[in-house]
Amino acid sequence: MQQTNADLKERVLAVDLTRRLPDVSNLEFLPEDLDSYGRLAIMQTGMIWFGDIHSTHPSTTQIGYYWARSGDVLYISPRGAALGWEELIDANVVNFLADKLGLRRRYRYYRVVM
Repeated sequence: MQQTNADLKERVLAVDLTRRLPDVSNLEFLPEDLDSYGRLAIMQTGMIWFGDIHSTHPSTTQIGYYWARSGDVLYISPRGAALGWEELIDANVVNFLADKLGLRRRYRYYRVVM
């Protein structure tokens, strides 16, 4: 069934920055409540990098993150201890991640939970 514009107006993706995600590299260790998982990084050049569960953060990572998805919630948490990491999660990062995950067509808006 194809979604209408009215359906899209009601679809809001929650971007949750409160959950600490584990460092996993195999689907068998993925918590049961999560549908997908991977890595994200802001590089020293300022570029954004995306990886799946089997990837590792590049050596030129400025700050690394883990991402996971469960239903209408996209979780993002830092790799290790990082002060002020939430400030780097802006609309560009969320839109980049939503594009990589194919979520931009499913959700018209997103809201950040901190």
